[in-house]
Amino acid sequence: MIEKIITESFLRKSFLQEIPKTFYLHEDQILTPAGAQFLSDRQVKVLSSKGSAGASTALNSGEEGDSVQRYVAVADGTTYAVKPEQLTQLTGNQLVSKDHPRIIFRGWLDRLQAEILLLQKQMVDSGDLPLSQNLGELLDRARAILRAEVVGEELEPCDFLGLNEAEIRERSHHPQKYFDLKHLEISADMDSTVLSLNRLRTLVRSAELAAVTAFSELGDVERSDIIQALNRLSSVVYVMMLQVAQETKKISGESMDNRIVDEIVAKVMAKFNAVAGVIPVELSARHVHLSAADVQRLFGKDLTPVRELSQPGQFLCKERVQLIGPAGTLNNIAILGPARGKTQVEISATDARVLGLTPPIRQSGDTAGSAGLQIATEKDTLTIEEGLIIAARHLHMHPDDAIRLGVKDKDLVRIRVGDLRAVVFEQVLVRVNENYRLAMHIDFDEGNACGWIPEMTGQLL
Repeated sequence: MIEKIITESFLRKSFLQEIPKTFYLHEDQILTPAGAQFLSDRQVKVLSSKGSAGASTALNSGEEGDSVQRYVAVADGTTYAVKPEQLTQLTGNQLVSKDHPRIIFRGWLDRLQAEILLLQKQMVDSGDLPLSQNLGELLDRARAILRAEVVGEELEPCDFLGLNEAEIRERSHHPQKYFDLKHLEISADMDSTVLSLNRLRTLVRSAELAAVTAFSELGDVERSDIIQALNRLSSVVYVMMLQVAQETKKISGESMDNRIVDEIVAKVMAKFNAVAGVIPVELSARHVHLSAADVQRLFGKDLTPVRELSQPGQFLCKERVQLIGPAGTLNNIAILGPARGKTQVEISATDARVLGLTPPIRQSGDTAGSAGLQIATEKDTLTIEEGLIIAARHLHMHPDDAIRLGVKDKDLVRIRVGDLRAVVFEQVLVRVNENYRLAMHIDFDEGNACGWIPEMTGQLL
C-alpha cells in the first residue's frame, strides 16, 4: 500500500536503517512542507515517479546543469519551475486545480474563521466577555483543523465550554434537561446573538459537508478525525445558542417596551389600591453599579441604556461584565445605570458560594468594610477592595404610599409573600422617596423560597 501523505514522521520511520540519496515521490503522493524540509536538510534528492513507465523528474535538484523544477502537478505529474496561475498549492510543492475538493474545503474553513472573528468582535464591542472567549475556542479549533489537514497531522479530541465531547453531545440532544428549553425553532423574532450563532452553525455544517467530499473516495474516508471534529463543532455552536436562549428567557422581561411595563404597573397598582396593604414583589437579579471612572476603565465609553427599570430613572444597560472570585466566576452580569459615585456589586448567597466569598448582607450603598472581588471585561480587569454585598430585602415607595400604608422612611416591616410556599419576610427596610414606585425587592434565593412568579404580591403585616 502506497502512503499518500509523506510526512516528516513517516520519513523518520522509513529512514531508521539508512538515509537514501534519492527519494521517489509517486504521482499520487503528497509531500508535506515538514517532510520536504526533512529531506532537504539531509540532502536527499526528491524525484517524481510517473508510475509504470519508470520515468522520473528531479524536484529539488540543485546540481549544476540540472533544470530546477520546483512544483509538480498532482493530476498528471507535470513539473513546473514557476507555478502556473490556474493551479494552486495543495501542500509543499504539490499543485492542484483551484476547484480541487480539498481547496474548496479550505475555502469553507477560511469563511468559517472570518465569521467567527466578526461575531467575536461584535461580542467584544457589546461587552459580552464570556461569549467572546467561547468564540475564541471555536476559532482555535478551526485553525487546528486547517493545520491538521495541510500538514497531515491527526486531530486530537478537545474540550469546549468546560465540557468534553460526550457532554457537549448530551446537552445538544437534550436541551429540555439541561436548559429547560425545547429544541430551538429559529425565527426572525429571536435574539440577534442566537441568529448570528445559527448562521455560524450553518457554516460549520457546510465545512463538514465539504470535508466529506474532499476526503471520501469510493466509500473510504481518509480523514474521519476532521469530519468528526466539525460535527462536534456544530454541536458546540448549538449549545452556545441554547445558553444564550436560556439567558434571554430568564430576562425576557428586559425586552418589554415602556408601554407594556406601564400597563403591568397600572394593573398592579389597581390591585393594591383596592386592597389595603398589598405590595408588588419583584425579583432583583445579581447586578453591578459602576462609578463613572470604572465605566470608562472597563468599556472606554458611556453605558448604553436598553430599557427603564421599575424604579424611575434607573435602566438596564447593554454592557455586561464577568465577576471573578477565588473559587469561581459569574458571567454575563447585568449593569444598572446611571453611573454611581462608587462601584457596588449585589449578588445572592448562592452566587457568593460560587465565587468563594462571604459578603455581608447590607442595604444598597452601605459598602464600607464589605467584600471585594474582580470585575472583568475584554478591555480591562478591575479589582475592588470593598463593594460586594448581598442586598438586604427592602421596600420602595412614594410618600403617598407611605401615608396610605402608615409607615415612614427607614421603618422595618413584615411582609407575607406567596401562597402554597408562603414566607413571612422580617426586617424589610422601608425606603421612601418621591422618585420611587411601590415595590418590594428580594433576590433569587428569597424568590425561590417563596415560589415567586411574575406579578406576585405580598401582604404588609
